[in-house]
Amino acid sequence: MLRLIYTSVQTPGFDRQAFEQLCEQASRNNQRLGITGLLLSNGMEFMQCLEGPKDTVASVYRKILLDSRHSDIRLLVSEDTDSLLFTAWSMMGLGTKPQSVLSGESIAYTLLDHRLYRPWKSLGLGAGDLIYEYAKVKAELEKAGEMGLLSKVFDVF
Repeated sequence: MLRLIYTSVQTPGFDRQAFEQLCEQASRNNQRLGITGLLLSNGMEFMQCLEGPKDTVASVYRKILLDSRHSDIRLLVSEDTDSLLFTAWSMMGLGTKPQSVLSGESIAYTLLDHRLYRPWKSLGLGAGDLIYEYAKVKAELEKAGEMGLLSKVFDVF
């Protein structure tokens, strides 16, 4: 199995509706291909983790590189793995909500990381750490039966 994590800059005009459509399309395609993952959006950038059969993930990534909905694609992690971080998520899309909306949500301080609101490309390779941290959050929320808490902090697609 292969895990890839990359960041990219969204094309101007790419909005929440386009993000939702992208997540739905990716989920359908990835389910058919046996790929799992997470796609984060902060309204300016994407960060994505793709996991699955090596040749399949590599093929999907080559298509992603040609996608006009983003630019400045930076591969942060390419690693072989025996275990998937996002099992049962053919593609979960999480869009960060504006910080002003979250000020009253106490759970936000538990689930959010200040790095979500900084330009991801400025974080360099450390941006990939966010994916690993949200994989841990996902596992804990699933174990506690509290996956609904994600929607208090993110727009979930």
